Amino acid sequence: MPELKPIHAVLILVLIAIAALYVLGVGLGATGKSPSAIDPMEEARTLKARFLKPRPVKAEELATACSFTDGALAVPRAATCTVDVKASDTRSRSLGLTPRGASSVKVEWVPRGRPSVPATFNTLDEAKTLDVTQEGADLKVTCLVPVAPLPFCMLFLLPASGAKADGGS
Repeated sequence: MPELKPIHAVLILVLIAIAALYVLGVGLGATGKSPSAIDPMEEARTLKARFLKPRPVKAEELATACSFTDGALAVPRAATCTVDVKASDTRSRSLGLTPRGASSVKVEWVPRGRPSVPATFNTLDEAKTLDVTQEGADLKVTCLVPVAPLPFCMLFLLPASGAKADGGS
């Protein structure tokens, strides 16, 4: 048998490496999506749901002067209610916001922990889930347009009987 030349050995090693990378890519779930087609926020939510499952905020961790019953905050028309999400020994918690019906509310979210990113939803029209750090946060809710027969807007902050506040995101 003729002697194997160094270039032939290199080519064989390259082919084996390509085959190994292909098998690894298929085995680990490589996708045909281009990096620009992947939504980084969706990817972050998926990873968070997989590895970090924060517990929901409890009713006793919320303080407000507004009407707050069964996990629902009632805000009079054109009024603003401030909700204090108290500090906790739990590293991460989640707070679900679910507006009732067609009422329109403005929500301002200011986390106390550092680093923090405040958020403002000028018209919250769908359920959202906010992350609460150990230090707590401040939530300001303004009623813009209440549901027709009621003089106030309702925003569910906690799951309650008759209200599904799972966040949906």
